[in-house]
Order: sequence, then structure tokens, then C-alpha cells
Amino acid sequence: MIQQLDELTNAIQCVILGKLPVLLINLAVLHNILRNVSLHLTENYELIAGTKAENINLCYEIVKITVIGNTVLN
Repeated sequence: MIQQLDELTNAIQCVILGKLPVLLINLAVLHNILRNVSLHLTENYELIAGTKAENINLCYEIVKITVIGNTVLN
């Protein structure tokens, strides 16, 4: 799980820097990462888009909006 989170972090950092990440995360990998993360969340906390496979595209949209918002604010 730590390796998966590191890969996700590296990919997001590349996007923030305006670069195409070398390692693109496909839907299955992102779904597994989010499912593993949700298992370690404190009680009464959950991921905004949940962990259902049909919501994975929503996760991509949330990340994209967050990255754009953070870029504009900085």
C-alpha cells in the first residue's frame, strides 16, 4: 500500500509541475489504492467518492479539479 501511495503521490506531483507522469495510474490500480486507503481511515471518515469501481472516474475529476485549484491559488 505504501508503494501504491508513493506512486500516486509521484504522479500527482508531476501533474502539479505541468509534466506528464511517467507512471500513469489506470482505473484498476487507482481503485485498489483507494480501497486500501479507505480500510485505514479513522472511524466516521470516508473517501469523498467512495470506493465503488463505478465512481473511479469521479475520483479522477476530483483530483483534476484540486490540482487546477491549487495551481491557480499558488
